[in-house]
Amino acid sequence: MSRDGSTPRWAARLVVVLGALVAAALGGAGQASAHAVLIGTTPGGFEVLESAPREVTLQFNEPVEAAEVTVIGPGGGAVGGVSAPAHPPGKADVVAVTLPSGLAEGTYTVSYRVVSADAHPVPGAFAFSIGSVTGGVAANAGEQTADGVVSALYAVARWLGYAGVALLLGTAFFVAACWPGGEAMPAVRRMLWTGWGTLLGATVLAFVSYGPYSVAGTAADLLDPQGLGATLGSRMGLLLVVRVVLLGLIAAVLVHVFRRTSFAEYQARDHRRRAALVLTAGGALAITWSLTNHSVTGAQVALSLPVDAIHLVAMAVWLGGLPVLLGVLLRSGDVFGMRIAIPRFSRTALVCVAVLVVTGTYQAWREVGSLTALFATSYGAVLLAKVGLVVVLVLLGALARQWVRRHYTHAPVVSKKRKAYRGPEEREVSRFRRMIATEAVLAAVVLGVTAFLVSAEPATAELARERAEAEIPARTGPVNVVLPFDAGGGPAGAGQLAALVTPGAVGRNEIHLAVLDAQRRPKQVAELTASLSLPSKSVGPLPVALQFIGGDHAIAVNVPVTMPGMWELAVTVRTSEVDQAVVRIPVGAR
Repeated sequence: MSRDGSTPRWAARLVVVLGALVAAALGGAGQASAHAVLIGTTPGGFEVLESAPREVTLQFNEPVEAAEVTVIGPGGGAVGGVSAPAHPPGKADVVAVTLPSGLAEGTYTVSYRVVSADAHPVPGAFAFSIGSVTGGVAANAGEQTADGVVSALYAVARWLGYAGVALLLGTAFFVAACWPGGEAMPAVRRMLWTGWGTLLGATVLAFVSYGPYSVAGTAADLLDPQGLGATLGSRMGLLLVVRVVLLGLIAAVLVHVFRRTSFAEYQARDHRRRAALVLTAGGALAITWSLTNHSVTGAQVALSLPVDAIHLVAMAVWLGGLPVLLGVLLRSGDVFGMRIAIPRFSRTALVCVAVLVVTGTYQAWREVGSLTALFATSYGAVLLAKVGLVVVLVLLGALARQWVRRHYTHAPVVSKKRKAYRGPEEREVSRFRRMIATEAVLAAVVLGVTAFLVSAEPATAELARERAEAEIPARTGPVNVVLPFDAGGGPAGAGQLAALVTPGAVGRNEIHLAVLDAQRRPKQVAELTASLSLPSKSVGPLPVALQFIGGDHAIAVNVPVTMPGMWELAVTVRTSEVDQAVVRIPVGAR
């Protein structure tokens, strides 16, 4: 602020620019359900076409950013000449690529990796065939993940971001609202700058690692100029830049305040006004997280965004205040400061817990939706673990509050018969310090769980994906096909495989396999083996026990299909010691 208390013009203008950037990012978020789900493709999954398509399209249930689409040919290599992924005009929820002409017959795998509206990468794959089926989904095509170093760096950046904002806001609020004059202590200033520096470093690390993380890159891509440019053009990159600018403003304010204000002025200032300023700055920082997590998608976005930001600020004020209480105030010997600050922080923590309960319940309702989802999804399991940790923190906080009430509610009345109460003894303070230290350790764990939850697939999205996978548009029920194979080695290695799968449903199934020659007469082969897998769930391959009737016919009874989905029956036909072919047959089961 200027000398008369008004805001400098350059700061006001910068705030307007930042607001416009945030509004632009919010405007691109749209209405969606957290984490994108693939709801349709052209060609369809496992569809067999008479001729090669000119285009492949993927439709999602929400707008997405196209990161990468790769088409893998029958030989296992990437098809050249495929265009860069793009959105058709007016269709932000559709990603399309153009294929080159002259594609050979066989099975093609489309591997994709997009970024959902909540800024998280979503990988997957599907397969189609031209002319005849020569293979299923390429190995690991839908399981693209970033390099281990990249994933670790991005995870560390998320955790450090939460730790940094908690330390910065928690320390600032503690000294602004609870501890008059605490800002003047060198240890407090070091803690403020440590929080600021941690958050700045985490933001830069997130910016560098987000690009490779979103496109399943490697550590070598961390400083790739093209990748950094792509990150800068994304919503995540834009908000990370906004966060850095906000941190620059906060640093300027801290330097200005520390230089111009004396210790006496600190004590005289209105703590409510200072607390409001800290909460305003914290809200501005928090919104840069809210615009890149699950709150920006789904219903009630206008409500979920501020609720999420308030949740983060309340968490930072409570958990971030513990280090300054433990590491500075309780070691300072400032009895007057303890008498004022500890009761105030105790009341502050109680308010924060109440806010966290309300906002957390609302967020859980949006992301989970039902008790079934809470107990039947991985997101629900992690959320329950977080709730358990918070309950333990609340119980410790209740014990600490009782301690504060017992030791800091004495009236400072001085008389001949009654001496002024100067605070608890050192032994009692040490016990209180151990209690706060336990809270601080649990707080660090809670921040780690929170960092994981914001990047995990919400329970509602997980159930939606499972429902989408269960709604199989391709053929379901009994399968009765005759497919060609060529194991090599001349005419003796070629033939046809007749397959019958009944009833083609979840439960026990019966499989019949027969090897035929070009004239569909029984053909003897050296070996015939089979397995079942469910690529969408990474289930299998599960071996199928075949019983042979002659050398050309095999049967398997009581073959379990454990869940709905598009299963793949892979049959290996070995015609000699060195020649073999794999025939892959889609089996849709409800």
